[in-house]
Amino acid sequence: MISDRRPDSLPDTPLRRLTSGLTRLPDLQGALEALILFLVVVAAGVWAVSAGVLQRHPMSSPRDIIVLSVSAFIVPALGEEVVFRGWLGKGAPLAMIGSLFAYVAWHPLQTVAGLPFGRPEFLDARYLGLIAVLGLACTISRIRSGSIWPAVIIHWGIVVVWKAAYAG
Repeated sequence: MISDRRPDSLPDTPLRRLTSGLTRLPDLQGALEALILFLVVVAAGVWAVSAGVLQRHPMSSPRDIIVLSVSAFIVPALGEEVVFRGWLGKGAPLAMIGSLFAYVAWHPLQTVAGLPFGRPEFLDARYLGLIAVLGLACTISRIRSGSIWPAVIIHWGIVVVWKAAYAG
């Protein structure tokens, strides 16, 4: 039997929020807010450089930066945003907080478990603070815009900048 319910009347589920977030583009306000949040994370990175959390070891090869730029879009940007924020919706502050804590905890877990993307700095509490700032910016952007794409772009841009300029 085919349901005569319109898609808007379907129940709000994590899968529906994920699908909606992937198919919806942000409006101009959402894009501008994402830019501001990106700049906040950049400012946190500037602080991290001055505090010695990030040590300057730039990638020297343009080819390496291009490979990083392409691969970082898929993993971690899109992959982590889908897992940690894709299913979030407005009006669920506990889910947002839980998602943020899970996102931060995921980083040292990768290192401890010996996973390929684990990095020694993921065990540094100060670096995890930077990850928390990035996660908070992505969470706010996802919720405010209704789209996952601003969070993906913020995440991608920060990873490319941090790894290209501060890779070990």
